[in-house]
Amino acid sequence: MKIVIPFKAKNPKSRLSNLMDEEERVNFAKCMLLDVIDAMPKDMEILIVTPENLDLDITNKNVDVLVDERSLNDAINSLINEHKEIAVIMSDLPLLNKKVVEEFFNENADIIIAPGRKGGTNMLLIRNSEFKVSYHYGSFFKHIKIANELRLSYKIFDSFYSSVDVDEESDLLELLLHGEGKKSWRFLRDIGFRVEFRKDPIFYRVSE
Repeated sequence: MKIVIPFKAKNPKSRLSNLMDEEERVNFAKCMLLDVIDAMPKDMEILIVTPENLDLDITNKNVDVLVDERSLNDAINSLINEHKEIAVIMSDLPLLNKKVVEEFFNENADIIIAPGRKGGTNMLLIRNSEFKVSYHYGSFFKHIKIANELRLSYKIFDSFYSSVDVDEESDLLELLLHGEGKKSWRFLRDIGFRVEFRKDPIFYRVSE
């Protein structure tokens, strides 16, 4: 099986721009990507798909980088045509761990879908090359519809750790609360982010 991780290296996580400058957001995105790679099985081939050249220190020998300037859908669908079994894992899922990923891969259906919040698709396991992805704008529901139209069996994978994709400011709280030891967690701590426990926990950044 091929594991594909899409990654945007240029001006990533723009919705965090009120909290981090561009260099910090680039480094933060890379830390999350490394966290995702660390959660993958060591014996599986990983392909990072990115529209631009990627400067990243990767020690895992099973990781390759493919520069593809096409849209995300076109890039992924071309890879689906080449592999009997392919998993698409988003790069901003820093809470993933090996146990969750193993459970995801062990699900038995043609299509396994791990939903993100707000209707997205965070992880997708495809065992039939007739299936084609359609990301953005409610992709979770679109992927279910595509599976139904093709009469493919599918399962919805329910996991808190795979549901937390970090896009907006409020998402940082979940990482700070539950991601201790992760590279992205350490990065946030190193640049001054802290959690204050109230009735509803909040996070803040310590000024230099």
